Amino acid sequence: MADAIQNLVPNIPTALSGTRLLEMADRVRFRMEDYTGATIGSTGITEMYQPALFNLSMAEVLPILHLVGGDTSIGEMRMGMSAMAAMEYYREQGEKELKRLGMKTTFYKAYG
Repeated sequence: MADAIQNLVPNIPTALSGTRLLEMADRVRFRMEDYTGATIGSTGITEMYQPALFNLSMAEVLPILHLVGGDTSIGEMRMGMSAMAAMEYYREQGEKELKRLGMKTTFYKAYG
């Protein structure tokens, strides 16, 4: 997922690129695993998980991008006052996709 973000966002500052970006995407992936109860590997991610993972990862990256590289753009959009709106958009889309995947439910039988 970090590669997809790096392909979409040109000139990612070195403070965020590489390992840090991978770590951020992994934290989102672990959160998704907790939520869905599914095992989502770090490579060969099944297509059904990719939209939620991408959108939620972008929502994590955008505020930090704004802090460390204020002149970064996403496609045609310039980062600036709209950075928080973009973050909110990606977060909402990611949450919708995550809810569509379903939540892990845990049952336990009391008294036999």
